[in-house]
Order: sequence, then structure tokens, then C-alpha cells
Amino acid sequence: MKRVFVYNNRRKESLNVKNQVMSLLRRHQFELTKKNPEVILVIGGDGTMLSAIRSLGEMQIPFLGVNTGSLGFLPGLLPHEIDQLPALLGNDKFYVDSFPLLEVVSHTVRGKEVVNYAFNEMIIKHYNPRLMEAHIYINKRPFNYFTGDGLIVSTPIGTTGYAIWAGGAAIHSELDVFQITPLQPNDNRINRPLKNSLVLPANSEIQIKVILAHRRSAMVACDGVVVSEDHIQDVTIRLADRRVKILRAGKSNYFDLYRNKIIDKNIFRYLKEAEKETEDENTLDQ
Repeated sequence: MKRVFVYNNRRKESLNVKNQVMSLLRRHQFELTKKNPEVILVIGGDGTMLSAIRSLGEMQIPFLGVNTGSLGFLPGLLPHEIDQLPALLGNDKFYVDSFPLLEVVSHTVRGKEVVNYAFNEMIIKHYNPRLMEAHIYINKRPFNYFTGDGLIVSTPIGTTGYAIWAGGAAIHSELDVFQITPLQPNDNRINRPLKNSLVLPANSEIQIKVILAHRRSAMVACDGVVVSEDHIQDVTIRLADRRVKILRAGKSNYFDLYRNKIIDKNIFRYLKEAEKETEDENTLDQ
């Protein structure tokens, strides 16, 4: 892989790393170009990776991330590891993770069809602070009359995003499934909405039809970006027929990533700092 396109956010650290990376790659005879690149090198955090996938995913070439963010679930390198780039890219010494996308087809109240793709999740809810009412169909069969704040439909890798904080399950990224998670379902003696996350096989199709869509301001967002300014009448979600490839320097282990990034969140670093502060205080007291 000799043709590289560098995609970055505007944070100072990212810009510094970008300059180092571009200088390094030029010295090793790489071509830095947006025209027919073989790999997209993303400098930033998970948000920047999602932005790059949204903007450049149709090119269907792999992404390699250098993490200058806080979480870094997707990027495969840290800034102090960029010296590995010439060998990784020049000799194809990398590991590849392949992740599914959601295909999201929305219809607005004006009859417009909007097709989008989501790497993490698709969300449907009201613009206004009121309950959403919608029919949920699974594989074209009626499933549930939903009342609540909204619904999240997540890919496996996306379940560690918004969905997990909304009470959904974390799904191993290698499983061929996706998940629908309710947001604050309104369960009372009249309503019986979906109350728990539901995991569906990869070949399933979900359709959500908003009740009285012309009078209710329902919106759909894919990976945090609203798909249309017009109100949404219905949306159909299925796994797309293409995937996103993420490159890493070493073979990834989902459970290590999940533990380090979601559970621990570098808590050991803070514990060590606290221990050092305690030791310093004890030294001063002696």
C-alpha cells in the first residue's frame, strides 16, 4: 500500500501528529493523495474515525487510525507508534478487522427517500420532548406498537456506543447480528412497548412507521448525523451488503478492547497516580 490519504481532525495534537506522519511517509516514498488511495490513515479518536467512514466509506478501502482521542476503540496505533507505519503499509504487515454497516432507508412526510449507512447506530426519536409512537415490523410482520422516547438500532461494534448506556447489551463484534434498543419506553396499563434490547439475526429487516407522522416531528440520525431536515414517516433498517475494514498493528482481542476501553477506561493510570500522591504525602509527613 503506497498511496495514502491522511484524514484528521483539527485538534493541536492531531495536527502535530499529522505533520510527523506525512514527513515520515514521504521519506519512505509513499504517495500522499486523495485520488485513488489504497488506505485512509485517520488521525484522531473514535469520532474522527466515524467521520472518515461517513465521508469516505463509499471508496471501500481500509482505514488505519492513529489515536489522538480519549477512548480509541477503533484506531490501531498510538502517536508514539507511528514509526511502524512504513513497515505496516509497505510490507502489508497488518491485521484486518471487518465490520458490518447498517443500511438505513428513510421516507420523509414529503415522499422523499433518503438512503444512509451507519457504522455504529441509527437512532429515531422526536425533535420535541414528547413520546414517540410507532409501529415496529420485523421481516414485514407486525411486532410492537412502541411508545417511548425513541429507538436505537446498532451494529455489533456500535453496541458499545449509545446503546450500552441506554441499557443495551454489548455484542461481540464478530457475531452476525444487530440490536434494537428502546429509549425510555412508556409502559403503563394501556401501552405495552418493547422494554428490553432485542438481538436479531443478520438477515433480519426492521421497519419503523411513525404514527401520525405529519403531526409529529420524528427525526432519524446515523452515527450522530441527522439524515434529513424533513420529518420522517418511516425507516427500514437492515445490514448492508458491504463492510468497513479497519487495519491494526497487531491482532485485536475484542474482550481486551472492551475491558480496557469500556470497563477500565484507563482506571489503572488514575490509581497509580493516586498511589504516587499518597506516597508523596507520606514522605512529606516523615
